[in-house]
Amino acid sequence: MKPRQMIMLWILFLLASLSISGWSSSKMPEQAPPTSAPKKQGMQMEVFHAGPWEDSIGYAQAIRAGHTLHVSGTVGANAKGQPEDLDGQMKVAYEGIRKTLAHYNTDFSHVVIERIYTMDIEALIRSQETRKKIYGDWAPAATWVEVKRLYSAGDKIEIEVEVALD
Repeated sequence: MKPRQMIMLWILFLLASLSISGWSSSKMPEQAPPTSAPKKQGMQMEVFHAGPWEDSIGYAQAIRAGHTLHVSGTVGANAKGQPEDLDGQMKVAYEGIRKTLAHYNTDFSHVVIERIYTMDIEALIRSQETRKKIYGDWAPAATWVEVKRLYSAGDKIEIEVEVALD
């Protein structure tokens, strides 16, 4: 065996001996065992339901957690897919969101992020004036995504917002 290999084996043997004897663990500072982050105590969440259909699907229209209101994706078509055009559905969806915001005594000027899912991004782009009228001078952070399908076949748009509450 070469001298270098002998030295490496001797170092490995020495380290293994020290570990077995407990020297390495007794000389190391004690560390607390890993723990999961504690859950926040007292964090209350308030759930708001817009209608009975939410129970059958399994969601809530909105959940308030602290000073943040999370509003579920809101569509603008009824069970028959009316109105048929995206701009009309956008107006109906924003009206549903407005009612939810009113329940919490707030409005669109407190929306900090908006996510729009649409079946037709080009129609959404053409409807930006309708959207801008909702927000006025305010412009929240936003993401707009074209998707293959929404929950119901007649849905062309779904709007989800997060709101900063006072």
